[in-house]
Amino acid sequence: MTSTSSTDRIARDAAGQHPPTHQDFRWIEGPAQHSSYARFIETALDISAGVHACLQIIYASELERAANRAADTGQTAAPAIGEQEADRLMRLSIAASGLLHDEAQRRVERFR
Repeated sequence: MTSTSSTDRIARDAAGQHPPTHQDFRWIEGPAQHSSYARFIETALDISAGVHACLQIIYASELERAANRAADTGQTAAPAIGEQEADRLMRLSIAASGLLHDEAQRRVERFR
């Protein structure tokens, strides 16, 4: 996070602009948030949430495609994503979960 100098703030305020109010989201607050353990937990939560969302989208789309194959003409519905996008999300999920596994394995090795 970069800090804004008071000169920059004054110049923006004079021009009618205000600094943004957005702050980075953190799963862990407080003094422990900068520890390597906290950073790992936050990364694990981010990756697992992303993989979970990807798999839900892929699964729902596959269910819709299966239902469309069994549906009467004109009774089909578009899946959330196409097969190509589902493939991309699946590969992303595989890669992300692999990275998480590798990092967890590195941390386990520290205990040996």
